[in-house]
Amino acid sequence: MKQRTLGLCILALVTLATTSAAYADTFDFRFSGLLFSGSGTFTATERGASDIYDITGVTGTVKYWAGSSQITSLEGLGDNKLTYPGIVPGFLLPTSFFDSKGVSFGLANGDDIDLSATWGIETATIGGPKGLSLPESDTVDVSKNSPVPEPSSLALFGTGIFGIAGAMRLKLRFG
Repeated sequence: MKQRTLGLCILALVTLATTSAAYADTFDFRFSGLLFSGSGTFTATERGASDIYDITGVTGTVKYWAGSSQITSLEGLGDNKLTYPGIVPGFLLPTSFFDSKGVSFGLANGDDIDLSATWGIETATIGGPKGLSLPESDTVDVSKNSPVPEPSSLALFGTGIFGIAGAMRLKLRFG
């Protein structure tokens, strides 16, 4: 009986060691230009192993001539794509993280921001509720955060294994 329990524990440890940890894909971003700038964090899911991510959430702050505003929502769900580590469109052109559709997000004051790549150069556009749109060439920087394991998933899996081991032990002990 002790050998079975020991075997089950070894099996659980081997399973935990070979299980790939789940990671949250988060990216810090920063953009700056003459009229407005901002920074924050994207939450994204990679499409296979393609280095193309679907952005599912955004947080941060944008500063411009009228003050600053918090990023409140992601707009255009399904259209927000991020390429990381980025595409180098040409020898002298900067790295591009977005396509021409870019990524759009709304601000608490009602304005919206669109970060995109036009002619291989990252640009940002800020628009207001009255349809006024101010484009500018920006410096856009995106960096991937260190992978963060999800300990709750691993803890749940581990307690399940120990529960099964305990139930098997009781069954073998008391018939």
